[in-house]
Amino acid sequence: MTSVRPAEFPAPSATRPRVERPEARALAQSLRDAIRAQKLLRAAKRGDHGARERLVGLHLGLVKAIASRYRDMGLPLDDLIQEGSLGLLEAIDHHDPALSDFESYARFRVRRAIRNALTDQARLVRLPKQIVERRRALAQADHRLTEAMNGQAPTLGELAAEIGLPPSAVVEASRAAVTPVSLDEPLLPDGTTRENMVADATAPDPLQQTLEHEQARLVHCAVEQLGKRKREVVCHHFGLGQSEQRLSDVAAELHLSPRRAQALERDALFELRASLERTGVEP
Repeated sequence: MTSVRPAEFPAPSATRPRVERPEARALAQSLRDAIRAQKLLRAAKRGDHGARERLVGLHLGLVKAIASRYRDMGLPLDDLIQEGSLGLLEAIDHHDPALSDFESYARFRVRRAIRNALTDQARLVRLPKQIVERRRALAQADHRLTEAMNGQAPTLGELAAEIGLPPSAVVEASRAAVTPVSLDEPLLPDGTTRENMVADATAPDPLQQTLEHEQARLVHCAVEQLGKRKREVVCHHFGLGQSEQRLSDVAAELHLSPRRAQALERDALFELRASLERTGVEP
């Protein structure tokens, strides 16, 4: 009788190396983080400050992800993250487990804190929240369309169709995106500020001042070339170097008759006009 050899069975599965898929590991980590967050949240509700800080650190990545969506809208990214962290702290204080899970509530509080900061702090003139949201949607749509069209800037109609708003609303949001600038901001390496580069509308025009000074100098030279009596009549009457006087008072002071004073003045003005025309100055 022939002997039958026992069948060779594979080794028990307990001895096989266990292989986990990346999806399974990520799911397991998410479950562990959720359980840990719930424990920290309960401890923070009881007044445990250490648990509160650890809970903030656990959700800091969430705050950064939300804050990055609001970049280039008037506040630096660090300020957005700080405002989002304040919203996260409010979520810890006000979360009700009976109404929602903590992460969804935290997202809501973080977004609201960042939006409020953009509305209140990013501009000198406060914008309505609706305009702030339109600006964000417009910036995101512009980025998507520019990438889709290989760097070509989208038109007004394309942007309006992308965000589902009329072109007039897109224009309004674009105008609101203009950011005020500081006059104290340096523009040149030597420290020249914007204020130094902006013309003062109330200040006299330097070119006009130069022309007026040059005209005054030429008039003074022309007056000096007049005869003594003519120069005295003109200077007294028109207040050149002294206060103005009536021609009758000038005649009395210089012991002239009124008619003689008028004649001297007429001749003096004729000579001055001719002299100034020779120098290119309009009398």
